[in-house]
Amino acid sequence: MKNLELETADLTLGTNPETAEKKEITNRQAQFNRLLKASQAARKIQQRLIDEAPSETAAVYYKTRPLNFFLLNFVFKTEGITDFKKFNEWKQQGATVKKGEKAFPIWGQPIGKQKEEEAKNKGKNYQATEEEHERYPICYVFSNLQVRPIERKEATC
Repeated sequence: MKNLELETADLTLGTNPETAEKKEITNRQAQFNRLLKASQAARKIQQRLIDEAPSETAAVYYKTRPLNFFLLNFVFKTEGITDFKKFNEWKQQGATVKKGEKAFPIWGQPIGKQKEEEAKNKGKNYQATEEEHERYPICYVFSNLQVRPIERKEATC
């Protein structure tokens, strides 16, 4: 998978400018920061496509696409890919992720929406806070080119 070149060295989250103290950036923080940078690039691409749209219909199309659409189709190099799913979704469909494949990081469903749906499924009512509706976790997906179907051996009598 060839991703947008976003170096950890470019990240400044781990440095406190007031104390000039360097903190160790965890892998998860680095991934989050890379996704933030990729999202900035995706927003610029979206705006450029809207501005250069050949028709009003095309402009509306690009305006209504989620950020993950631009991440997967324009920021990350995804030629030849037709489908993205989470690890467990591929597993449920009888496929396995090839060894050594790296997932594409995208934005997941907001935490508040997840909690509300979970409560609804349990027959309860939950009202998420505004902060919960604004928090998006990282979600990792694999493409159809990164998986192979599980080979099933037929039993012989």
